[in-house]
Amino acid sequence: MTDSKDLKDVLQRDMAALRSAREELRLQLHLAKADVLDEWKKLEDSWGRVETELKRVGDHTKEPVKELGSAARSLLDELKRGYARIKAQLPPGR
Repeated sequence: MTDSKDLKDVLQRDMAALRSAREELRLQLHLAKADVLDEWKKLEDSWGRVETELKRVGDHTKEPVKELGSAARSLLDELKRGYARIKAQLPPGR
């Protein structure tokens, strides 16, 4: 009988440890989701600024734009890095 009680105690301790780990992971996933959404919102703002800057550059030149303005290039680079950060946080195949 002692073995069965010991086994039960061990299983209960293991279950408690797993419960704690599960709750911690759930919280981390929730925070990660919030971080990704915050990043997305920032990138959407940048997207709008890029579109505005490209339109401004296009409106002020009669010939095809060979080089983007430095502000537009900086925003495009910011978007590229941001999208890569978000993609890296998503599960494979999504």
